[in-house]
Amino acid sequence: PGAHIEVMDREMGPNGTTLKLNGKVIPALNLGSYNYLGFADDWEATCGGPVRAALDRYGISCQSAAGDAGFMTVHQELEEYVARFCGKEAAVVFNMGYGTNSQTIPAIMGAGSLIISDALNHTSLVNGCRDAGAKTLPFKHNDIAGLERVIREAIVQGQAPEGSAYKPWTKIMVMVEGIYSMEGETCNLRAVVDVCKKYKCYVYVDEAHSIGALGKTGRGITEHCGVDPSEIDIMMGT
Repeated sequence: PGAHIEVMDREMGPNGTTLKLNGKVIPALNLGSYNYLGFADDWEATCGGPVRAALDRYGISCQSAAGDAGFMTVHQELEEYVARFCGKEAAVVFNMGYGTNSQTIPAIMGAGSLIISDALNHTSLVNGCRDAGAKTLPFKHNDIAGLERVIREAIVQGQAPEGSAYKPWTKIMVMVEGIYSMEGETCNLRAVVDVCKKYKCYVYVDEAHSIGALGKTGRGITEHCGVDPSEIDIMMGT
């Protein structure tokens, strides 16, 4: 739906458990949509031409997964463009942001590895951590001192149970967001990266709400905080 919707009003039944339409219609502003770019309101006027041209050239579906026959030149061009824009060597395009986190994290982390995650990270990150089979430790939201403390303790203890021979983690990855969607707060990325460098941890940054919104040229939290993209191991965005 678009920015403006009509809500059909309902009234509570006498038993207090049922609702019945009363015939009234309430005009309302839609604040629960993913229609960020406004294409749902009048897509013919905003992007109708390019959409129809793409349908004529590529069809409505690849009819195959990207790993088989579903990867076309247009996908390659998009990935190369995204990589150039973000200042990274390469990019992989997924069909949705939630799936990007929930599918990528299990692919790069697993048993014997450690994920250190901001306590207010998005559910997609949380579920990706759960599916990865890695150990996950939270740190207090935006608390850099707390982050360093968690990292130090994790390195000292290792992955072996208490009383067993010391066994280091195969890798440690710290996960944060550029802009935390529920709080609207930004991450102190410069400080996070400095701590991760100190202890040789990888950095995963979710830029779902910061890419295109932060930075002089819209390149997200890295540009906003003065962090070179080469200092971030994995950047995710939508």
